[in-house]
Amino acid sequence: MNDERNSSDGRSRRWLLTTAGVTSAALAGCTDFLSEADSVADGVTSQGGDDESGAGAASGSIRWPAIDEGESLSDFEDLNEWNAWKTDLSAAPDEARIGTQAAVIESDEREASINLRFPDGLDLREWDTSLAVKPENATRIVVEFLAPDREARLNTVRTIPDEFDGWFRLDCGYEHKPEGEPDLSNVTRINIVAVGPEDGKTRVLVDDLRRTTGADNGKAILAFYGGHDSHYDIAAELLEERGWAAAAAISPDRIGDQGRMGQRQLHELQDRGWDICSYPRVSMALPEMPESRQQQVLETNRDLLESAGFEDGARHLFIPEDRMDATTNELIRDVYDSAFLFGSCTAGIPPTGMHTIPLIWGPALHNGVRRHINLADQYQVLTVLRIPRIVDEEDVHPDANRMSLDDFEHLLNHLEHRGLDVITPSDLVDGTFESDDDGDETFNDGRPEGTILEAGQSHAFEGSGSSESLTIDLDDGVLSASFSHNGDGDFTVDLIATGDGRDDSLVTTSGITAGESIAAVESGTYRLEVDTDSTWSIDLYQPEVHADDLDSLPVEARGSGSGFVGPIWTDSDVRLEVTHDGDGDFIVDGYGADGSMESIVNQTGTVDNSRSYRAGGAVWLNIEATGDWTLEVTDS
Repeated sequence: MNDERNSSDGRSRRWLLTTAGVTSAALAGCTDFLSEADSVADGVTSQGGDDESGAGAASGSIRWPAIDEGESLSDFEDLNEWNAWKTDLSAAPDEARIGTQAAVIESDEREASINLRFPDGLDLREWDTSLAVKPENATRIVVEFLAPDREARLNTVRTIPDEFDGWFRLDCGYEHKPEGEPDLSNVTRINIVAVGPEDGKTRVLVDDLRRTTGADNGKAILAFYGGHDSHYDIAAELLEERGWAAAAAISPDRIGDQGRMGQRQLHELQDRGWDICSYPRVSMALPEMPESRQQQVLETNRDLLESAGFEDGARHLFIPEDRMDATTNELIRDVYDSAFLFGSCTAGIPPTGMHTIPLIWGPALHNGVRRHINLADQYQVLTVLRIPRIVDEEDVHPDANRMSLDDFEHLLNHLEHRGLDVITPSDLVDGTFESDDDGDETFNDGRPEGTILEAGQSHAFEGSGSSESLTIDLDDGVLSASFSHNGDGDFTVDLIATGDGRDDSLVTTSGITAGESIAAVESGTYRLEVDTDSTWSIDLYQPEVHADDLDSLPVEARGSGSGFVGPIWTDSDVRLEVTHDGDGDFIVDGYGADGSMESIVNQTGTVDNSRSYRAGGAVWLNIEATGDWTLEVTDS
């Protein structure tokens, strides 16, 4: 049953978190072969590319999930174009989706892999890529785009439901950017890697690799599972403030249950543009049911929603327990216009596989979600975020399907700051997902002159032990903090708005230390919450900032412990190269003179990676670290 108190849902949630978290580590194992594969014979060229009809080979009809949109990159008619590494690559005429044959990728090992080279470079800057896949014995499909090499690549990592071994269309949204900054105007190789079960023996069929026209801007769908009261009382109001709509995934037989929305609330959300979608409550996963029972469940839930007046939303399914086999998929395509299930990946817009659209567990802000949002923004792809019941922080438990209000607001702020279009499933199906504007950045394109921020308030405090009684007034601008702590334990200082301002963390550190931090604040009254067992001091001031104070890119900095960098002048998105050699938390937040905030890095332990930051204007970078760190800021 789809209930947060049900033990199977708890296991499902832990699986979602675990899978999202191990993606990066798993990639290391399934791409080690690539450096050796560089030694295979040269002379591989791209297939087609000018075939606007998408017909591929001269003979043979198009069979689902092949499509006739966009341009063919390979129809797998000539397997000599593909390089195989410790993998058997063979033709499968009986399985052809387009032309006369599909391709079989198989290995006695856990990984089977092939790659296609583009010696002159392939431009994917305004394109999405997809292919037909049949995972007969695989748990994950990885597609890598080397742009132009392994030091600058983007990865698709698609999780496969355990029972599923049929054909589907895999949309190659970018889930991971391991290192470097890829140049999609110069993709020199596409690698397809099938990852099998623990016992090895991997077998996957592929066909119809192609590119289709991409969207104008990154998109996000917020999918609120269960129809909880908090989705109406809290989430709907926060979305309404931003002019956004969402999807409510509900089981019709639970409408009006205790703690869940009734007909009136659901119809009000529909009037605001929301989709009220099907999320059947089941006693067992769909693949465990006889085919006739599966069809009955799917049709009944759709029909009940339609009869209740939710015709638009009834076209869309959120698959219960994220379980699906080939039969289930075939039935879903007959009953619904779109379907969503866990896949921990982004997708092209619109997806070419409309009934296997991947989603990710929304509360995993620092375990994949913020990265998905950033990549969706940077590469104009789609991320679908599953949102459970929203509760206060103290009511969030490890095994419960819940999201704290603070995390939910953080998520909305990050979506807003990144500039993603928040859309609905009906927007995807009906083609109404394009932005109303021309996609131009809203940032200033000229360096300012004179005074950027006026000087504001200043305050100084010192004490011993924790305190929650320190109240201060602040003006619009930035707030700089210089602090010291004389103890071995933790030392945190949180800034809590007593009115309309934004809560923020000024200090998160431990041990005997001194440092600096910075935050963007709105005018208002705030309370300082100091948590420590030792003596401490903190000086707060709001500096006057002049145009002459702005550093130009590139900017390099290094330090130890807490500190900040800036102000920096940026006229567009920037790229950060960061390192950290400590054992504890490493956090980098970006603040703008316009009051914007973005969480850029939130990791533990050693770090050596790059991140994009949606900057613009005068910005500061705040660093919380337990060891030495370096930071390099350049144009994106």
